[in-house]
Amino acid sequence: MKKFIIFLLVLLLVFSVFLPSAYSGLEEEQQKLQQYKKELEEIKRDLNNLTATSQQVLSLLDRISSEENNVSQNIDVIQNKITALQNEISETENLIQLNKSLIEKNKNAIATSLALSYKLSYVSPISVFFSGKSASASVDKITYISYVISSNKTLLDDLTKKVNLLNEQKSKLQKDNEYLTAFLKDKESEEAVLKQEIAMKNELLSSLKERKLADLTKKTLLEEEIKKEQEKIKELIKEAQRKGIILKGGLIWPVRGPITSPFGWRINPIWHSKEFHPGIDIAVATGTPVKAAADGIVSYAGWMNGYGNVVIIYHGSDISTLYAHLKRYIVRKGERVKQGQIIAYSDNTGWSTGPHLHFGVYLGDKPVNPLKYLP
Repeated sequence: MKKFIIFLLVLLLVFSVFLPSAYSGLEEEQQKLQQYKKELEEIKRDLNNLTATSQQVLSLLDRISSEENNVSQNIDVIQNKITALQNEISETENLIQLNKSLIEKNKNAIATSLALSYKLSYVSPISVFFSGKSASASVDKITYISYVISSNKTLLDDLTKKVNLLNEQKSKLQKDNEYLTAFLKDKESEEAVLKQEIAMKNELLSSLKERKLADLTKKTLLEEEIKKEQEKIKELIKEAQRKGIILKGGLIWPVRGPITSPFGWRINPIWHSKEFHPGIDIAVATGTPVKAAADGIVSYAGWMNGYGNVVIIYHGSDISTLYAHLKRYIVRKGERVKQGQIIAYSDNTGWSTGPHLHFGVYLGDKPVNPLKYLP
């Protein structure tokens, strides 16, 4: 009996020492992962801000470019109108000069006619007698000259009126030209401001692209780290498998909610690149209790790249479950848990676009579709 008691004590001592040692590698891994936490969160916020800012800048560029295009079209229209007005002013000036020339010619004709009429009116009867011509012929000449003078006077009045009208038209055209010229200067100034704004927005967009490229480079490096951590997960699962636990019964849902991203290939909602999604995303509010899917031993409880706060439970029979993006966890590595026991609370930690639970099921070290194991 005494030997049996000693045997039990030795067995208990070995078990208590062996179990923590089996998970000692997790302690170092957890410390390593903590180094990335601050950087990952900063990159996540920066990329979200860059994406939002870039979209705002692009929207502004579209609006400003549209305004600049409209202003440019207005400038073309105004310039065409000014050209047409200047041509019309030039034609009007030519008409004015032509009519002034006609007026001068008409004035000269009238003056000549008046002088001739004056001379004829002073012809003496003796001169008429000795010339052998009748006096009525002189009268006829004076009458004809009077008719010519009257006609020229009428033409002179018409030409004068026409010149006055042309001058009024020219004055109006010049005023229109002055208005359009001033309006053109305003539009050209507006266009210059818009072009300057477009140049500034393009410069800002270029800067944002450079920053985004730098963040994407960091993302690539961190993705490599994630791959390494995925390998660590596989190692942790293999280590837990050596405990020889047997899964009793099936799995239960850790939370209840709509599945927003299924198992398999998808487009990453943050990086917008094709990736394999090794689990399902269940939409739940922040702070929702997360339950263990089955009895088992906690293989890992801590921070992990991309996944944020994570809990991994080994259930035996080569089955492990992973719970990610947690607000906080209330279990520790090496702790035994029961099916339905609350192990954590949901949130949006790590790389995530909104509060949800990422739930993964692993058969051995390979991810499998959780829906095949859930009721």
